[in-house]
Amino acid sequence: MAKRRYNSKPGLSLAELLVATAVMGIICLSFGSLAMSVQMANAYSQEKNLVGQHARIILQRIEHAMQSAHATEQFPGIVPIRYYDSIYDFPQAVAIWSPEGLATSDYPQIDEMLIFAVDPDQPNRLLEIRAGTDPGSAPAAGSDSSWRTLIESLIDDTDADVIEISDLVRAGQHQTHYYSTLRFRTRVVPSDVEIAEARAGSSDWEDLPWATSIYSSKAGVRQVWCYFEFQLVPDDNIAQHGAMQDEAVPFYGSSAIYHQVTK
Repeated sequence: MAKRRYNSKPGLSLAELLVATAVMGIICLSFGSLAMSVQMANAYSQEKNLVGQHARIILQRIEHAMQSAHATEQFPGIVPIRYYDSIYDFPQAVAIWSPEGLATSDYPQIDEMLIFAVDPDQPNRLLEIRAGTDPGSAPAAGSDSSWRTLIESLIDDTDADVIEISDLVRAGQHQTHYYSTLRFRTRVVPSDVEIAEARAGSSDWEDLPWATSIYSSKAGVRQVWCYFEFQLVPDDNIAQHGAMQDEAVPFYGSSAIYHQVTK
């Protein structure tokens, strides 16, 4: 008669199986949470890197163009262009006198201008614009409407060089329109009024606020300073920009040029 063999090792009870299953579930859940955290951190890092790359390109191109700008007393070299909506102004474009060779006169031609402007129809797009061959005079420095018209015509001009620098500029909605967060501000020292008063004898020429303290009784060095700021978001859908306060990253830049004025 055959003998039956029995395993002397005890098996797991139901309670022990339940505990082991629960422990394995906790371990799997922990690994799943860790994987999700790594994935979210990677996505966040990629978004920040993308925004940083766009910001570096914007800052480098605009500041380099400003630093090489040409200025005269008739045209300050750097002119912000304002867009208006009701009582609010949005200086979201700038015109820079940037001749490819020597300037031909004291006032720029259209084809000597380099313009950085937001696309009015898609305010998340920042464009770098240079006209084709157009020897006509540029609009008056203070004529925002003329500059806006010129920008719109150049965007549609097949002969103009239009380069999209970024499509991640944050836009905000005011009533029914969207406007960019890009802003340009300039300061000219001494101002036109101060120079006119000194020439008329109402004030002392040497007491004018010369930015570099370089002046004589007959001339002085004038400063044109431009400050600009913008926000970038990792999404080109402007309908989502209003809810992306936490994702928006602000950036700032500035540059200054100098030219001589005579008494």
